Amino acid sequence: MNLLLLFGLIILVLVSLLSPKNKMNSTKKKLYLLSLISTVIFALIPTIGYQVDSNGNHFFGFPAKGVVYRGGWVFTFSSLGLLLNFFLFYWFFKLLLYLWKVLTVRIKK
Repeated sequence: MNLLLLFGLIILVLVSLLSPKNKMNSTKKKLYLLSLISTVIFALIPTIGYQVDSNGNHFFGFPAKGVVYRGGWVFTFSSLGLLLNFFLFYWFFKLLLYLWKVLTVRIKK
């Protein structure tokens, strides 16, 4: 059930971002989309941010833990971890974009 909720939330965010009625500028949309994709990828890669606690729960996610595997078919999601990862990736990509613009302006001069 948690997995369906997560995928539903991701689809809802994608639909609202890609909606033609959305008046947000395209750069901001691309940053949101890129950070959403990065958050999902880094939460599902098993070798990055992998941790096992004393109860045998497996935590995945980088930099914050977003997905917890509890054994069998039981997965849970840490909404605060996923939200934190989303905003950290957003600001990271925004910083990279800013640095790219500054460097390309200096090169042109």
